[in-house]
Amino acid sequence: MRFLAICCFSLIALLLPFSVLAEEDMTTKDDNKTITMETVTVTASKREGTDKEFPGNISVMDDVFMETHGTNTLGELARFAPNIYIKNTSSGGSIICRGISTIDTALFSPMGLYVDDAPYPMGYMANQMLFDVERVEVLRGPQGSLYGRNSESGVINVVLQQPSNEKRAKIISEVGTYMTARLGGSASGPIVEDTLFYGLSLLGTTTDGYNEDAISGDDEVTGKETLNGRGTLRWTPSDEWDITLNMDGATRDIGMSALRYEEGPNKTSRYKVLSNETDKAHETEYGQSARIKYSWSSVELTSISTHRNFDREHHQDSDRTATNLGYSDLDAEMDSWNQEFRLASKESGPLTWLLGVSGRYEDIDAGIAFTHVSPAKTSTRSGNSEDRGVAGFGQATYEIINGLRFTGGLRLDVSENEGKQTYESNSGTVSYKSTVDNTEWLPTLSLAYDFTPNVTAYTTYSQGFLAGGFNFYSATDEESFAYDAEHSTNYEAGIKTTWLNNTLFFNATVFYMDISDKQVREDTGGFGTWKFTNAAEAHTQGVELEGRYNPIPELQFTAGFGYADSVVDEWKTDTEDYTGNKVPWAPEYTYNLGVSYNHHSGFFALIDLLGTGEQYYDAANELRGHGYKTVNLKLGYQDDDMEISIWSKNLFDEEYAVKKVKSATGYTMVEDGAPQTFGITANWRF
Repeated sequence: MRFLAICCFSLIALLLPFSVLAEEDMTTKDDNKTITMETVTVTASKREGTDKEFPGNISVMDDVFMETHGTNTLGELARFAPNIYIKNTSSGGSIICRGISTIDTALFSPMGLYVDDAPYPMGYMANQMLFDVERVEVLRGPQGSLYGRNSESGVINVVLQQPSNEKRAKIISEVGTYMTARLGGSASGPIVEDTLFYGLSLLGTTTDGYNEDAISGDDEVTGKETLNGRGTLRWTPSDEWDITLNMDGATRDIGMSALRYEEGPNKTSRYKVLSNETDKAHETEYGQSARIKYSWSSVELTSISTHRNFDREHHQDSDRTATNLGYSDLDAEMDSWNQEFRLASKESGPLTWLLGVSGRYEDIDAGIAFTHVSPAKTSTRSGNSEDRGVAGFGQATYEIINGLRFTGGLRLDVSENEGKQTYESNSGTVSYKSTVDNTEWLPTLSLAYDFTPNVTAYTTYSQGFLAGGFNFYSATDEESFAYDAEHSTNYEAGIKTTWLNNTLFFNATVFYMDISDKQVREDTGGFGTWKFTNAAEAHTQGVELEGRYNPIPELQFTAGFGYADSVVDEWKTDTEDYTGNKVPWAPEYTYNLGVSYNHHSGFFALIDLLGTGEQYYDAANELRGHGYKTVNLKLGYQDDDMEISIWSKNLFDEEYAVKKVKSATGYTMVEDGAPQTFGITANWRF
């Protein structure tokens, strides 16, 4: 708390005297030399507003930004958002915000992900393809009083392009090194003008990947083929009604031979792996949603009904050697139903508010089989869980005096999750079951003040939690099967500013978060055995800085920096004391620095420097991932109808790791990050 208070006071004291300069800049406009940034409209608070009006830390990146910077996936885009890191490894995915990470093989992420109001709760869903997206809003800190599902550390809200009277069509094509290609198209427009609209999109990708099996010489062992499709039907029978139906689906074939030995007798060089299995995963994902809005003069009612199914199967070499010792077969399927109702004020005034209620049913079938030449190391686990939850949430903002706004929110979340599992080994078969119940009251309080039209300061207090669950992949009995919820308390203060005739914006935030009942993974010895517990207390504290500057219409500078010091305050096992260590899977910092130039003739150039700080992959902090930086370069030509560009990602071939783990024999294995790549992109708009 002392860190927060000192940083908050220093930050505001430093920037506040310059607010007068910001106001003066508004009166010295020269349209021939400057470009004014447009006001960013966001729906993060479930009603239209500006990013300045949002009572917290928010980053917004629109479709122009995504296309300009060549971000094809959510993981690539997240590198431009301070203190956001998307883990995407062979063992699964997760979204880490402000140093709050989760267990390596956990199914759920502490940060919420929504695509057009539909929740995407599983960690495997984190690295979504970005296509036909209008903007992405990144909210840091718990957001339980605004969203149907709870989020412990923040929310990523993906807003898709909505069909309207405007006819739009787009084709994208891209080829790159490692036999990589993307091809997609989208179209939208009116079926009946002013009343009925359609939207269609389809995107396919393929790559051989950059790893090679040193045994067989196969250079496609991390190859990937995906196909994503979406259809939208929007009906506006009157000014009061707005009804949207969505259907989407995806199929993915993924090569998984990514881990290699960094030491020991099976050590290999970068991108050289050892495997005598197929090492393949297959995923299918599909969903449907119905969003119905009815508007009165001052109030809007929204109903959101969603269904989402995700299924993953994989077969993988367990020992990562040339010897045929063992393999694993995993199967995980989630079927999720969500219903949400929101009632929100429409008109701007001294009081704006939102009330909501949501309910969910989630069924998970998950199991894993370890096959080994030694019968003592062969086992099978198959399990199921059913999660039922209901939540009431609301948030209101009241302008006490001109420029001074108070926001208060509250969430009541009640859930019951019943799980069961059967474990088979050479010593016999055992079945067990458990129930994880949660009842949580989560408040949010915020105070914001507009010192000038260009300078707004705020401070926020909020609470969040990550629900408990079940250890489907390594439990051996009831004690090691279930684990409870973890809780976070967030304190933050920040300032949002615009300068120099709105050609420069700069935002800064400091935060401190307490994490109690931290969900952690503890090894229990033996092959493929560990347990999840709520054994740790931790905290994270840091700062987030973002800026963008357009000194002339053709030139833009972007910059961002996030620092998150995530430390274990208390964590002791029967044999180890991890107190004082860094929280695993939490990068210490992230940063981005870029410059783009767009000549009036249509030619453009862009360069981005993207950095990620060091992180640890284990509780003992023995497996360390060094900080790294990559450079992306893009050159091309664009006009209203087309873009043709050449590009490189990781231009200088920076060597880095995205995962490290100890093998059963005690040697370190590493998963290499992406190498230097080159490509050509051609997009057409009609």
